[in-house]
Formats: sequence, C-alpha cells, structure tokens
Amino acid sequence: MTVNNDGSGAKAVLLYLHGGSMLLGFLLMAAGFTAARYFRQRRSWFPIHRRFGVAGAAAVVAGFTAALFMVTLGGGSHFGVPHGKAGAAAVLASVLTPLLGQLQFTLRSRAAVLRRRHRQAGYVTLVLVALTALSGLALVGVLPGPGP
Repeated sequence: MTVNNDGSGAKAVLLYLHGGSMLLGFLLMAAGFTAARYFRQRRSWFPIHRRFGVAGAAAVVAGFTAALFMVTLGGGSHFGVPHGKAGAAAVLASVLTPLLGQLQFTLRSRAAVLRRRHRQAGYVTLVLVALTALSGLALVGVLPGPGP
C-alpha cells in the first residue's frame, strides 16, 4: 500500500475493504436467509442459518469500521450524506437481526413475538443493505445517481 502525503493510497485501500466487506456481508446474510427459507426440511439448516447470519453481520461491521477510517482520513463528515445515514441503519439492523434470533431462545415466554420480529428484521436488513450498497455505488460514480 502506498501512502501518499494526502493519504489517498490508504483511502483507496479502505474504500475497497469497505465495499468488499459490505458485499461479503450481504452475500453471507442472503445465504443465511436462503438456508432458513428453503432448506428447513434438512437437519443442518439452523446451524448454517445462524453461522451465515452472524458472519454476515460481522462482515458488515468490519465494512462499517473501514468506512469510518476512510472518512476520517478524508476529513469528511461520517453521516453527512444519505449513504452514511443508511449505512448506519444497515449496520444496526445487521447486528439486531441475529440478536433477535438468539433472544427467542433466551426469553422463551416471548419466543413467538421475537421469532416474528427476527424474520421481519431479516427481510428489512437484506433490503436496507442492498439499497445502501446501491447508494454507495452511486456515490462513487459506478452507478448513475445524485452523487455526494
């Protein structure tokens, strides 16, 4: 990695790390969703669902961390653009969704409600991460959009 005096080399690496981690997180969460939605008849669906969901959330958190460092190096505002705000919401949803899933086993008296909320949060999280990714691609000029 070349670090220029303006930090552009480090920012470029962080940009790719951010995008790659977010893409990986989305794909892992989508795999977890697929396991829960289409493979319930198999015994192994639940551990696969859980592992993919937690790994996806971890990748999203890693991508968010890379974004924080990247924006800090650039001297920008972390949540000054809609992509940053949507990203924060996507990270929060990515962490809360597996937490809701786990809570249904801890708070047995509320299991039915927590299971329903976990499922709803899973749908919302996948859509939110996908839309945030599209806004990020527009922000860097890969897709047409309003830009910064």
